[in-house]
Amino acid sequence: MSRVSVLMTVGRVTALVLLLVAMVGPWTFDSHPDAEESCSAPLVWLGGGRCACLVSFIKAFEVTMKWGNHGLMWLLFLPLLPFLSTLLFLLGRGRPWLWAFHVTAWGLAAAFSIVVLALFWHEYGALSVRLWGVWLSAVVAVALVAGEILAAKQRLGREPRPTAAGAE
Repeated sequence: MSRVSVLMTVGRVTALVLLLVAMVGPWTFDSHPDAEESCSAPLVWLGGGRCACLVSFIKAFEVTMKWGNHGLMWLLFLPLLPFLSTLLFLLGRGRPWLWAFHVTAWGLAAAFSIVVLALFWHEYGALSVRLWGVWLSAVVAVALVAGEILAAKQRLGREPRPTAAGAE
């Protein structure tokens, strides 16, 4: 196994662990009416007479499954796809179609996280910085996709190219 492939395997496993950490971190707010004086830690004051607790991705997924909101449930599977794709890719000996599925799954997870971030930034502004789970998820997914593409580009650059003399 080459040094680059060992580093990529370590990077993929590290990305999965960080994504798991991001899943237990806050991804959204669960708000309720309250007075600012009684809204103390771990609750967050949102303004406009609203206090909120921070909700993890896992809890949001659990509640969505419980309520049977199937449209949202399918959308919430996007950040979970990288777990499946990475495990298949690591066990599948790097087949090209598995690599494409792997990069697509991480790209979809990155897009989902970035859209969630944009929506919360639009709604709550700088307060959305407290949602570190979704921030970590977005950073990890974007970094893994970039690393995979750079590694593939390097691999393609090292492969011998057919020459005109070899084609005769």
